[in-house]
Amino acid sequence: MRGDLHTLKRVCSYASVVMLIGEVAFIVLAVGMATYGILAFTDDGMRSSYINLIKCDPTDMSVICSAIEMTLAFLAMFITVKVIHDIMVAVQKEHSPFMEDTPKGFKLICMTFLILSVPMTILEFASRGDIVLALCVLLVCIFISVVMYCLTIIFRYGHLLQDESDHTL
Repeated sequence: MRGDLHTLKRVCSYASVVMLIGEVAFIVLAVGMATYGILAFTDDGMRSSYINLIKCDPTDMSVICSAIEMTLAFLAMFITVKVIHDIMVAVQKEHSPFMEDTPKGFKLICMTFLILSVPMTILEFASRGDIVLALCVLLVCIFISVVMYCLTIIFRYGHLLQDESDHTL
C-alpha cells in the first residue's frame, strides 16, 4: 500500500507541473481568443483570418458569438486544469488522496460545465447555425458534468471511509 501512495505522490509531482503549464496556456488562449475576436472588427484581413480559423459565418453576430464561446471554453478548461493542479499538489502533501476538499474541486468542475452548457450551446448555434454541432457541445458539457459529479461522489465516499479508518486506528 505504501508503494502505491509513494507512486501516486511522484506522479502527482510531475503532473502538477504539466497542469501548471496548462493553466498558463488556457489563460493565454482565453485572453488571446477574446482579443482576436475584438480585433476581427478592426481590420478586414484580421476578420478574414479569424473566420477561416474559427470556421464561423462572416456576420458580425457570428463573429461575436464565436469569440465569446471560445473564450468561455478556454476559461472552463482553465478552471478544470486549476482544480486538478490543486488536487495534485494536495495529494503530494497528504497521507491519502481522499481529502475533504477534493470532492469540492470536482463539484466545481461539474457545476462550471453544467452552467456553461446552455450558453455555449446557444453561442455555438448562433455562430455556425448548425444544430447538430450545437447539440454536440451540449452533450459534451453534460457528459463532463456527469463524470465530474460521479468523481465527486466517489471521492466524498473515499474521504468518509478514510476518516472512519483513521478514527478506528
